Amino acid sequence: MLVERPRRSRRPRRPTEGVTSTSGGRESSTPSLPIPPAGDTPRAGSAQAGATRASSARTPQRPNGQPRSVAAERAATPPRPPAAAAGPSAPKRPGGRARTAVAAAVEATRSAGPRPAAGGQTAVLPDTHPDASGRRASPVGGSGGDGTAGSRAGSPPGPPTDRTTSPAALVRPPVDRRPLARKMALLAAVLGLVVALLSLPVVAAVGLFAKGSADHFLGLPSELVTPPLPQSSVILASDNSVIATLRGAENRIVVPGNQIPKVMREAIVAIEDSRFYEHGGVDPQGVLRAALRNSESGGVAQGGSTLTQQYVKNVLLQNARTAAEREVAAGDSLDRKIQELRYALDIEKRFSKDEILERYLNIAYFGDGAYGVGTAAEHYFGVPISQVNVQQAALLAGLVQSPSRYNPAAHPQAALMRRNTVLDKMAENNYISPTQADADKQVPLNVVPAPPPAADSCVTSSAPFFCDYVRSQLQASPALGSTLEERNRRIYEGGLVIRTTLDPQVQQAAQDAVNSTIPPDNRVSATEVVIQPGTGNILAMAVNRVYGPDVASNQTVVPLPTKATFQPGSTFKTFVLAAALEQGYGTSTAFYSPACYVSKKFPLDRGEGDCAKGYSNSAESEAGIYDIPRGTWDSVNTFYVQLAEKVGIPAVLEMAKRLGVSPPQADKIGSTDGATAIGGGQYMYVAPLQMADAYATIAAGGLRCTPRFATGVVDSSKTAIDIANGSQCEQVLAKGIADTVSSVLEGVPINGTGRNAAIGRPSAGKTGTTDGFSAAWYVGFTPQMTAAVSVGDPTGAEQHPLRNVVANGRAWPEVFGGDLPAIIWGKSMRAALAPLPVEPLPDADPTAARGTKGGLQNTPPPPPPAPAPIPGLPGVLQDLGQQVAGAIQGGRQPGAGQNGGAQNGAGQNGGAQNGGGQNGGQGGGGGGGGGQNGGRR
Repeated sequence: MLVERPRRSRRPRRPTEGVTSTSGGRESSTPSLPIPPAGDTPRAGSAQAGATRASSARTPQRPNGQPRSVAAERAATPPRPPAAAAGPSAPKRPGGRARTAVAAAVEATRSAGPRPAAGGQTAVLPDTHPDASGRRASPVGGSGGDGTAGSRAGSPPGPPTDRTTSPAALVRPPVDRRPLARKMALLAAVLGLVVALLSLPVVAAVGLFAKGSADHFLGLPSELVTPPLPQSSVILASDNSVIATLRGAENRIVVPGNQIPKVMREAIVAIEDSRFYEHGGVDPQGVLRAALRNSESGGVAQGGSTLTQQYVKNVLLQNARTAAEREVAAGDSLDRKIQELRYALDIEKRFSKDEILERYLNIAYFGDGAYGVGTAAEHYFGVPISQVNVQQAALLAGLVQSPSRYNPAAHPQAALMRRNTVLDKMAENNYISPTQADADKQVPLNVVPAPPPAADSCVTSSAPFFCDYVRSQLQASPALGSTLEERNRRIYEGGLVIRTTLDPQVQQAAQDAVNSTIPPDNRVSATEVVIQPGTGNILAMAVNRVYGPDVASNQTVVPLPTKATFQPGSTFKTFVLAAALEQGYGTSTAFYSPACYVSKKFPLDRGEGDCAKGYSNSAESEAGIYDIPRGTWDSVNTFYVQLAEKVGIPAVLEMAKRLGVSPPQADKIGSTDGATAIGGGQYMYVAPLQMADAYATIAAGGLRCTPRFATGVVDSSKTAIDIANGSQCEQVLAKGIADTVSSVLEGVPINGTGRNAAIGRPSAGKTGTTDGFSAAWYVGFTPQMTAAVSVGDPTGAEQHPLRNVVANGRAWPEVFGGDLPAIIWGKSMRAALAPLPVEPLPDADPTAARGTKGGLQNTPPPPPPAPAPIPGLPGVLQDLGQQVAGAIQGGRQPGAGQNGGAQNGAGQNGGAQNGGGQNGGQGGGGGGGGGQNGGRR
């Protein structure tokens, strides 16, 4: 930055008079300029010194090559004649000094020596300008308002010039060059004036001429703060495909310069700033031309801003945070325009022409909500900017002047005419041939109809509910800012690239499964969340709903995958099982489980029904002796209530929390709330994501990995943001316990209530049906994937139970967990696991399966007394029936061979199944004789 040195005070001197000399047979008269005192001599290497050297060519030299001294010059100067002897002064030109200043800018552009500028360009500074007679005068004190040879105020005019004097007689006096800052002052003044002419009446502009002084211009800030452009953030799947674009007020994706084709650059230069590669940020020719046009029209008929100036204005608008700041940045005040010029000159020093053009094309608004040329190309033509052709580039270039007026969607004819104007300009500037321009003008616009931008960025996502989850996690991350406002600004304007864990193939499989089983227009919702065991990576989130705010059209923005909307039902029994095994209860642990069980530890009073004060099974016929495997496979409620009595409700809740499930109101669940053991109660609501997390922990051998949505996040400057720190895993359950739970659950899709979830490869899971059929679940896993499926009416599960539901091609009077949820799970997993190899589930740990406690834990009620014998054949039949009943009852006792085989074989899953085969063959094929009812929990 140039800084003027303070001037030393000096006494006024009489101006030197013109000296006539002859040179080359031509005569001229040049007024001498004041010679600065020694103290004002520019220092070597300074800008002022450069100006002095530039003027030395016209300074008379002594024979030894040194400049003549001041005394010698004065001695050679004849005295000036009296004022009366002076000839008549030249007539004044219209416009006075202001007109002369404008002429100075024109002459500066045409003939003044170029000054090197940034990027190999030249910036022109006005040096001298011609007066009315064609003579050259100094810009400072060198010419009066009438164009005559200059003199100081009060001094008599010099003698008339004898134009017949031979050039040899001319002697050029030493020229006093002002510091370079004074020259820049004149440039600022002239440019300030002509810029003012663009928006102000001529007379008013002349009055503001003084604002362009050097002190004012050089005192302005020169370095424009250019923060990263606000641009949309993108959410990418694990294969780098785009899941969603998070758009803020400005829909912009910044593209690097090497992706902007040459034809796009040529189009914008041709129509907006044809001298872009020639000027130094401010184009005096363009400004003066626009000023004259605007003065003639009385308005703003033509703009004079260069692309650099337009870029500066866009940055100032971008930096404005308040309405008042934006008004100032967008205004036409002279102060703002002068500041704009100052910034433009500095921009040209700091960046190359191609960098400036790249920045301009990324910041410019192209209408219809598209900011930046990359976004505009996608928006209008559905192609990346690197693929636009000549006609498309011309249309985009024509939009920046007035995006609304030339919007091809709203005003196609105006857009067509504007595009053709750009093509003509490209031909005029030799970027294309006139023949090509004429041919291109015959091509229609071919604009791709674009849907109106959605208010919510996730509405158009390929995985909208996952998009919503990612966004909520970012909004809660302190790494993006200390306030929600700051975090939202970075999410929507920070150009974040969020690489997520979502697997598009798994997502598609889950989405197809929920939609094909329960259509999106059904009142019943179906939600599935898939997690990878051992990493916590979320692979899919699918809901059979269109994500959106139109509730009347069955849309929803409720985050069903992550919101605790439904009770888990019997899927919660898995936590009772894990807690029991951890406390030493082996798989041989058995209970006589009646159809209705009244618990002294967990008192209950329903007030009505056949089992008003107790816990009941799915069917009254579900009664008998059940061990852990069979009680789990058939999902017997009265068995698990008794097991929870042994374990304790606090231990069950603690186990669930450890594995990843914590109901929002878990603190309100008391130690006597026995409904917790079977996934019921007024405070027992869970989210599918939580259930998938917990079962994934079991599948991973007790290693819990916090659900993870992202593998990496970077901002627009490619700086990593501390959001995705890799898998966060912790061993929360002994591997032996987890593997034993897994082996028990493996029997559910084979021999139990989850047969609809069988997928032809090893899998484990648990069904869940809530009281009154308010919701139904299936949560299961393979070694590679865990998925939780919930089904219910999200408008009110208890008020709108799963009765008379039409789905999957049939009507369902009642929906159990083994019905629609298991069907959805099986469909999705078969498709998602298709490319993966078959892997076995782990065997039960023998120590954990044996435990330290086991066997029958209660005493079955005595058999009813035998009826009195009936003589004859009926009596024989009666006796035979009693023997069969006794055999069946004996087969359910822990010591019986069949049941014992089930308990001992529970360590090896096949043995458990085979052992339970006998047990289930008679009691379990309907666990209580109920057949289907016994197999649907």
